[in-house]
Amino acid sequence: MSKPCSILKTERSLDKTINLKKLIGKEVLSKGGKIIGKILEIRISPIDLNLEGILVRGNSIKKSMYIGRSYFSRLSSEAVILNIEVSVLIKNKQVIDSKGKIIGRVKEIVRKGTRNDLKGLYVRSLLSRKFFIPESGIEYVSKSVVLKSNYNARKKYFWQKNR
Repeated sequence: MSKPCSILKTERSLDKTINLKKLIGKEVLSKGGKIIGKILEIRISPIDLNLEGILVRGNSIKKSMYIGRSYFSRLSSEAVILNIEVSVLIKNKQVIDSKGKIIGRVKEIVRKGTRNDLKGLYVRSLLSRKFFIPESGIEYVSKSVVLKSNYNARKKYFWQKNR
């Protein structure tokens, strides 16, 4: 194919842009390099024609996710790299206190609206009822959720009554 004639004012030249059609099916990676899924759709604003986000088919969750461009770190012709670890992927991770004791597993994630920010997590272990851990009690999230040293997770066992 011969090089097309360019008609530009302040835009980047053709060779400095990415063909969005070729991004369909490419991987989306988290900040830590975990494969989140593959791009299903690329969405733009009909008003200002800016890229708004991508629809991703998740690898570890069945539901698709719409991720806004504010969470993009880099976009190339090979992949989209995010500047976050995706909070909805915390489900079923182990929750560990600051001493290394396993508290349970994440059963439900409570986010601040549609943002990636956590309000807290509902956790459950084999013999406990579901209990809530607020975001203020979480030290960090990696392969597991680690609680702050000053946070005392109070489990409710199934034989205890609600108060």
